Amino acid sequence: MQILYGAKGAGSVAPQALLTHLEVPFELKLISFDANEHQSEAFLAVNPRGQIPVLVLDDKSVLTESLAIMLHVADSHLSSALIPAPGSAERAQVYRWMSFTATNVYEGLLRLLYPDMYTTNSDLSKVVESADQYLNSAFGILNQALSKGPWLVGGRTGVTDIYLAMLLTWYPDQQRLYEVYTNLQPSLKQTLALEGVTRVFEENELI
Repeated sequence: MQILYGAKGAGSVAPQALLTHLEVPFELKLISFDANEHQSEAFLAVNPRGQIPVLVLDDKSVLTESLAIMLHVADSHLSSALIPAPGSAERAQVYRWMSFTATNVYEGLLRLLYPDMYTTNSDLSKVVESADQYLNSAFGILNQALSKGPWLVGGRTGVTDIYLAMLLTWYPDQQRLYEVYTNLQPSLKQTLALEGVTRVFEENELI
């Protein structure tokens, strides 16, 4: 059985939601950052970076990085139609938007929520201000991309939307986010309509 290492409300939520929706058997092992378990000898043996999520596959090989985990799981269940066929133009768009959200939204949110990780200066306000500007630019691009429907790729909710949904719920000012970028909330609601996804988000206290 596959093992997913994660933490409540963290980057493991999207992989957990995807596995749950697909009804893939897996064991969820929660790591406590408060207890410093991510720096334990046992966990560092799994991921030397001390980061989650980590997916240990059936053959005991280890997969890190939420983007990679999402793509692998979706690829392993092509019949679910959560990801387009390999080599198709729509598959190329999946790579585009997964990469965009990982490098812009995910990274921007980390800077916004954990500014002390990005500076040695005791004044964190500049990091927060810069991160929010960075995020607003990314949200504007996503809002435009979602103007034709509540999904990023093709005509149905897919792996990219599950990944984005997790990131949207992390933004501190939810009311402002959806008032300014009016196409983001319909995307989130459409994603939460997938079987099992709402339950995972609720368990992680993201909605």
